[in-house]
Amino acid sequence: MNGLSRLLTGTATLAALTFITGCGPELPPIGEVTGMVTQDGKPVEGVALEFVPTEGGRPSMAVTDSEGRYSAMFTADTDGALVGKHSIRYEINGPAAPMPASPDAEFIPTSKKPDMGGKTKIEPSEVEVVDGSNEINFEFVAG
Repeated sequence: MNGLSRLLTGTATLAALTFITGCGPELPPIGEVTGMVTQDGKPVEGVALEFVPTEGGRPSMAVTDSEGRYSAMFTADTDGALVGKHSIRYEINGPAAPMPASPDAEFIPTSKKPDMGGKTKIEPSEVEVVDGSNEINFEFVAG
């Protein structure tokens, strides 16, 4: 094999390996995490959840919709949370204020935090995310 053939073979092999393995940084093990947040069995809108890995690493975020449902995001482009144990932090924001239809209209936030009736503790407060799909539901309880 002459020098040109070796160079072309090496370049083709490198290109094939790059294509097969993909480009960019490799992500750590991530599990898909979805679920619902409720109070007295009713959905709670506007709850911001943070899944904080107990062994360190990037937390994941989620916000509940009008049906109390959420889907955790590891990054803007990656759904889920790191595989492993997480402590849960949360903030109750309530439903989002509607955006005005006209770009000239003044935006006046009208959303209010929901009345939690003294129920300010979320359970479970720690969860374990496994590889694959995880459905983790939360309930506000008296705290």
